[in-house]
Amino acid sequence: MYNLIKKSLFVSFVLLVIALPLQGQVKVGILPRLAPTELTKMFTPLAEHLGKMIGQPIELVIPKDFDTFNQMMKDGKFDYAYANPNIYSDARASLGASVEPLAIAVEGAGGKTFTGCFLVKKGSPIKKVADFKNKKLIFVDENSAGGYLSQIYTMMQTGLSKKDVTILPFAKKHTNVALAVQNGSADIGGIRTADFEKIKSQVNIPDVQILSESAGMPNWPFFSLPNSKKDITEKIKRAILSIKPNSPEAKSILNEAKLSGFLPASDADFNIMRKIAQSANSF
Repeated sequence: MYNLIKKSLFVSFVLLVIALPLQGQVKVGILPRLAPTELTKMFTPLAEHLGKMIGQPIELVIPKDFDTFNQMMKDGKFDYAYANPNIYSDARASLGASVEPLAIAVEGAGGKTFTGCFLVKKGSPIKKVADFKNKKLIFVDENSAGGYLSQIYTMMQTGLSKKDVTILPFAKKHTNVALAVQNGSADIGGIRTADFEKIKSQVNIPDVQILSESAGMPNWPFFSLPNSKKDITEKIKRAILSIKPNSPEAKSILNEAKLSGFLPASDADFNIMRKIAQSANSF
């Protein structure tokens, strides 16, 4: 009887330990522009590296869509975030100065900037942005810098207004935008330029091509949130900035994410994003 009780207590203890959250775990939210499985593959090496550098495990949190990401961020469900510059700017405005850019991503030829692009079908009569009149357009999300805001800003610069085009319901993922153009439900789609090659390797879109790129924007920041701890923030900042662009370390850690490294950032770096978003929101 005694052994049975002892065994039951041991099993209960083990179950309790399994159920308890990992102590000291740091949560990093990743904006879900692609499928969770893809983003996990892309950013797990970075999370593991940062965890080793700060001496605490890092958990990637990838919500189902942009709206859920924003809500979880406001509810304090993660300590840090890696998201587009518009999401960062909105978070800074609504949550205060504790939302601080620790680093800005560098990728390919674009360096500290990135672009969105317009997709059309091969052979389409649409040859330039001015040809978008009376056409159906599809984008990722109203908060997507590379999959909505930059394209709308570019269209406005060309003289187009909302009455000139039909904007279809948001597709929520860049992949869905490309598929909508492929199957003909949309004439034009807007996604992040750097994701096009990745999308082509995941889904069958043989007839889709890039028509042109949109306005350039500051690249994605890695930023702190209100419930982050100052000492951890300093450690993470040092660790992420030690991943110098195009260094052997960067190639090892960021190859899956298709990033070249990270550079220092300040809030002022994102003022151009605020200008683009303000203009696009008046579309």
